[in-house]
Amino acid sequence: MSQLKTDDDRMEATDAMRLMHHVHEHGFQADGCTWQLAKQQGDRAIRGMGSKRFAEAVQELVSLGYGVVKVEKPLTYRSLKEMANAGNRTSGNG
Repeated sequence: MSQLKTDDDRMEATDAMRLMHHVHEHGFQADGCTWQLAKQQGDRAIRGMGSKRFAEAVQELVSLGYGVVKVEKPLTYRSLKEMANAGNRTSGNG
């Protein structure tokens, strides 16, 4: 049973990271990223995660220093810097 719980936790963590990357990618747009935009630009899995998980992803991204909340309502995330391992892209700072 603990193996099943571990697999579920791993899947949930993977989903959370996927949503965070998706939100962060769209957060570079001038208007930032809202749940509406994330949903429109996302696949079925992203759309199925819901606005609560979007808010959690935004909170985590902000706490990690990758962006800021641009507007509270509707919750709008604005990316400030590239993620270190986002597709092995370099930001030219190194």
